[in-house]
Amino acid sequence: MKWILIILITAFCSAQVTLTEEESKKIAINVQNLQVEVDSLKNIVNLQNKLIYIHKEVIFSDSTLTVRLEEKIDVLENDVKLFEKKTKLVKSSWYENKWLYFTSGAIISAAITYTFNRITNILL
Repeated sequence: MKWILIILITAFCSAQVTLTEEESKKIAINVQNLQVEVDSLKNIVNLQNKLIYIHKEVIFSDSTLTVRLEEKIDVLENDVKLFEKKTKLVKSSWYENKWLYFTSGAIISAAITYTFNRITNILL
């Protein structure tokens, strides 16, 4: 049974097909068109591979730029913290007020003058 199937399959596969001249020309034209399409598709694939390579380079440069920008953000945040500490250190306290010094100086001067006048009035 197997041998019969094998013989039938080989007989059908090896059967000769005759084509007319027009059919053979159409097949030849189809083959040429398919070859042109294959060449154009190869060009498209090459261009797409180049684009993929370019995009990979862009992605790599973007990722390095992102890392650098994140580092810069960290440095700037640290600068902000340092500036806040600096403003707390530089900011004048309540006892460093110039009006407080002026008033205390005026009171001391008035007290010294008053005391000096009292002493001179007692001695005279």
